[in-house]
Amino acid sequence: MARYFALRDRRLEGGVPSRANLSIFNTSESTPLANAFASINGVAAGAGGKIHSMFVLCHGYAGENTSAGMSMDAGGMGLELGREDVTHTNVAMWSAIAGKVDNIVVYSCGAGDTQPGNEGTTADGRYLMGALAIHTNANVYAADKIQWYGTFNDLANGRYEFGAWEGTLYRFPPNGNPPTIVARPPVEFTDVMMGTAP
Repeated sequence: MARYFALRDRRLEGGVPSRANLSIFNTSESTPLANAFASINGVAAGAGGKIHSMFVLCHGYAGENTSAGMSMDAGGMGLELGREDVTHTNVAMWSAIAGKVDNIVVYSCGAGDTQPGNEGTTADGRYLMGALAIHTNANVYAADKIQWYGTFNDLANGRYEFGAWEGTLYRFPPNGNPPTIVARPPVEFTDVMMGTAP
């Protein structure tokens, strides 16, 4: 059964072709996240109880710092994923997959960003990613800058090619401790696409 899981929102242009050891679930603005959770739990059950790494591929709400009143390379306002999105007010719903995934790698703009003055607000991305780690009992990996990507051969539905992480990549542990800076997650989405993932 699958060792890896791609949770992709269709509003992020591109595609996820099938690969060995990879399960794929696509969401749109009308897909309840409960459907994604059911798929994740089913795949985890078939994988001996846990998925090694889940890749979240979606837009992040980024591009402005509302407390500073300006547009900038800032984020932390949540993820555009499924009908409900992932926000500070609903992140607890992710407890539906608690203990089913070891690592969650978030490929979204500004997901782990917290601008000065945004601590404790709905633009506190470090809080949001930390809460996601706690509710899922998984290590969450997310960066603090806008992430750039291409698609294979520039095809509209070609596989995603993210390249190097922009900004600082953090690991948010499930025990609620502060995040630590890391060079990369245990497995990158590219590793799975290239067939080099363990």
